[in-house]
Amino acid sequence: MSIETLQSEVRILSPAERRKLLAFIIALEDQERADYAAQLSVKIDNKSPERWLTAEQCERKLGLSGDPK
Repeated sequence: MSIETLQSEVRILSPAERRKLLAFIIALEDQERADYAAQLSVKIDNKSPERWLTAEQCERKLGLSGDPK
């Protein structure tokens, strides 16, 4: 089955069916990156102040401030 065929099939799904399909695809992605959540959790749990960024630093890193990085 081609990607175009899949896309056509997905277009005719109801919103509830699309949400269910999306959840399934996300679960597949998560399975392939099993250690990703664990690594992200370690970073989130790190409460060391020297690792914190100001709002302005976050905006610069995300390219939202208009300033060069």
